[in-house]
Amino acid sequence: MVADKAKAKTEKSVSATGARVWFTAAVTILSGALLGLSAPGIEQWYLAWFGLVPLFLLVAQAPNFLQSFIRGFCFGFAYNLVYLNWYLHLHPLRWMGFDDWQSLIMSAGIWIAVSCHQGLITALFALLLKVLPLTGGIIPRSIDGKWRLPALLVLPLLWVLIHNKIGNHPDFLGVPWSMLEYSQYRQLPLMQSASLIGGIGIGFLIVAVNVTLSGLIATLFNKQKWQSLAMPNFPMAIINVLMISLVVANIYIWGQSRMAQGPADRDAPSLTVSLLQPNIGIDMLRPKPRFSFEQLLSKYGKLVAACPKGLAVLHENALPTYLKEDQRTRQFLSHLAHERGIDIILGGLDSDKRKHPYNSAFGITKDGTVLDSIYHKRFLVPFGEYTPDIANYLPDVLRKLTSTPAGRGLTPGKRPVMFYMPSGLIAPNICFEAISPEITAESVRSGGTVIVNLCDLTWFHNSMIGDQMLAFATVRAIETKRYLVMAANTGPSAIIDPLGKIEKKTPMEQSAVLTGNIAFIHDMTPFASWFR
Repeated sequence: MVADKAKAKTEKSVSATGARVWFTAAVTILSGALLGLSAPGIEQWYLAWFGLVPLFLLVAQAPNFLQSFIRGFCFGFAYNLVYLNWYLHLHPLRWMGFDDWQSLIMSAGIWIAVSCHQGLITALFALLLKVLPLTGGIIPRSIDGKWRLPALLVLPLLWVLIHNKIGNHPDFLGVPWSMLEYSQYRQLPLMQSASLIGGIGIGFLIVAVNVTLSGLIATLFNKQKWQSLAMPNFPMAIINVLMISLVVANIYIWGQSRMAQGPADRDAPSLTVSLLQPNIGIDMLRPKPRFSFEQLLSKYGKLVAACPKGLAVLHENALPTYLKEDQRTRQFLSHLAHERGIDIILGGLDSDKRKHPYNSAFGITKDGTVLDSIYHKRFLVPFGEYTPDIANYLPDVLRKLTSTPAGRGLTPGKRPVMFYMPSGLIAPNICFEAISPEITAESVRSGGTVIVNLCDLTWFHNSMIGDQMLAFATVRAIETKRYLVMAANTGPSAIIDPLGKIEKKTPMEQSAVLTGNIAFIHDMTPFASWFR
């Protein structure tokens, strides 16, 4: 009888433990998904300011290191599933030879794989949160004879180091896409501080607010399991809240003051720019193009003919040819630029003496000169533009997804390149590079007074990836105090001023010519000067 009771008690305890594990997992996943709603394109930006609180509390109370790692992974995985849902818009992939079922499975598989990768980065952060001796606030203090580090400083620093820099480094196939700071791209007074501390600094601030709120909850409920976040007493927790609130308020007020000064120097030379959006979908280009090369040239010629004098910008890989070697196309573009009296920037292909292919940007001046300086894209898309070594261990069906010339893979560029054009000194970058503050800041330090991004998002059809690209471009414009123009094949194309205001934007999946005015600015922001 006693043995039966003990057995029943043990089974009941195991059952209760299992129920708690599943409940905790559900809460963790739902919390991560909720934070994902702050993503550009969904626009629930306010969630970022408290959406990490459940993660911090759940990890702090985890019974062991493994549980903290799992909780971090579940949170990060769910967050990125929501944030990166545009991967599902890879479907349909009929142009690659997949039927609808294969296409759905492939798109979902990529979506899940990328979210898992990002989940592992958050899991690493969660593990360190559990491992490090922490305490609430900004001052180290001794507890039970052991010194603890201030969570309010350590956790935000860890977050940006792991998510923005280390975990998403290109060497680790990282793509720093779903960073917290991009959720605030429409909160322009707040975002002005990016000219000093960058988007990464805004991310630090968001995490610091979440740590402060977590510390307030931990102190209020006085639970031992949250000791790593709690303050010594409740008044100290309130002081922390008031302090971080004051910091945010001052940043906001300073941002409003900066915006009142206007986007550019009054004496800065200006220029009319036209962004050409031909709206040629992926299914029109592959596998059998509906447009001949001559038809493409004719279409672009008509779009350029609709542009006023100034600068015309065409999208990434607008002409899928090795332009340096294609004399006929060079002559066509030279004649077009000279005839219209207009400078042209467009995307194409280039190769070096060893026949290594590059995703490139070219410049043609209004006198018909094709510039010798050619920009080679430096930050390539893993699996999309080059095949990482890890692909050797993947099935052939996954390797098939590599979209590169002759399947060989593109070569990354090594340095920024400036286009010295009659209209001004222009720093080009290409599509995906908008996520890299390092690349944009380096281009500005090299002399760029306007940033031109050539983009092609046709792979993902009409999805919110366009909104997220605009968010990246907005932050890059503020960080460097530069006009940034983004010319996209199927949209959105946009003109963004140095304060991050989207002055003009095209609708998705419509042929259009977007015309506006920009200015060439030489001032260097503190962020562009110091960030590497």
